[in-house]
Amino acid sequence: MNEPKKLLSIGGWDPCGAFGVPADIKTFSAHGLHGMGVLTVATAQNSTKWIGAEFLPVDFVESQLEAVLSDYGTDGVKTGFLGRVDLIKMIGAKLAYYDPPHVVIDPVLVNHAGRLMFGTEVVRAYQDELLPFADIITPNLDEARVLVENETGDAQTVARELQAMFDTADVIVTGCRQGDQVVDWWCNGEQTIGRKRPWIATNNISGSGDTFSAALVCGLAQGMLINEALNHADRFIEQSIRRAKDWHLGQGPGPVGNMVS
Repeated sequence: MNEPKKLLSIGGWDPCGAFGVPADIKTFSAHGLHGMGVLTVATAQNSTKWIGAEFLPVDFVESQLEAVLSDYGTDGVKTGFLGRVDLIKMIGAKLAYYDPPHVVIDPVLVNHAGRLMFGTEVVRAYQDELLPFADIITPNLDEARVLVENETGDAQTVARELQAMFDTADVIVTGCRQGDQVVDWWCNGEQTIGRKRPWIATNNISGSGDTFSAALVCGLAQGMLINEALNHADRFIEQSIRRAKDWHLGQGPGPVGNMVS
């Protein structure tokens, strides 16, 4: 039997398994890949409320990263909830040193209401210390606007602006609803393309952004070109949302069904 590819998620722990590292590892496993996780923050949350979060000490996060990368290595990295300047700087330095073949950065910066969750120093740390090492950046529209400091720009505009800032990376501005479709805007420096998939009527979309980005790095690690990996991630997230659309796992909005392909 061939050994599986190895993928690393760096981000937060959700005890209910909808968001963050649990969502990523389920997605990796659904692709037959070996999932690994380095935790930056432990949260207390469920489908109805946010209770709180505790960041892990940066030295301990660094120890986790060193343990994984110096032994197992990785065929791809995906980052999620980071939220602190010292963590972002350290993770950027580790990526620069180990130079994994595929890096997808999901810049978690705003909450569900579109409000910035952290100070502008965290945004600056992403810009200066982490995004230069990305192969693909996958913000939603609000996050992209924050990163390019354009509060009113449309998705196509901010996708182009963000790609121009980090011209070694492709940019996917995700989850822009247009009627009965969801449009992700992909900019590769030469063209900006609206990638459409059906909008599915359900409240069970928790972790959909994590899952899309995780499926994307799965495709890249399996040898797909970026366009092929995007097609794959589109199909995977659509199937995951359809699978879970009628679930009632908790009392509020639930997760997507990303545990099987």
